[in-house]
Amino acid sequence: MRRTALDNNPCSIAKALDVLGDPWTMLILRDAVLGATKFEQFTSRLSIPRATLTARLSRLCEAGVLNRVRYQEAPPRHEYVLTEKGQALQPVIVTLMQWGDQWLRDDPPPTRLVEADTGRTIHPVLIDASTGTPLEDLHVRVVGPVVGELSGGVAY
Repeated sequence: MRRTALDNNPCSIAKALDVLGDPWTMLILRDAVLGATKFEQFTSRLSIPRATLTARLSRLCEAGVLNRVRYQEAPPRHEYVLTEKGQALQPVIVTLMQWGDQWLRDDPPPTRLVEADTGRTIHPVLIDASTGTPLEDLHVRVVGPVVGELSGGVAY
């Protein structure tokens, strides 16, 4: 089944989902954020079909989220390295994990985030950069081509 492209949609969420809106893509990105770079690392960690992985990696490279870099000449081998654009997805991955931990589990989460140097568990939150106020404590509305408020506070 062919999917409908959303890249011409004026909504930034639709544009982002055009690149990221596939479960395999998000799992590939999760593993890339965790340090996976090689094709075989992705296939073994994810048990993803090779053709599916090839297609998703190609799409992420076309979108500028990953760079395909040759690391071996004979036989030719490549690794997939997060670009700055790809590294900027780390908060998205973390937020998605936190949402799943809170709303989709009835058991303790299998992973936790820790500060690498100290091992201290961390609990990231989205904040307004100018005030330091957590997003959940603000009443937000969006001004732009998709305008309005939804019941619950945030409109996109």
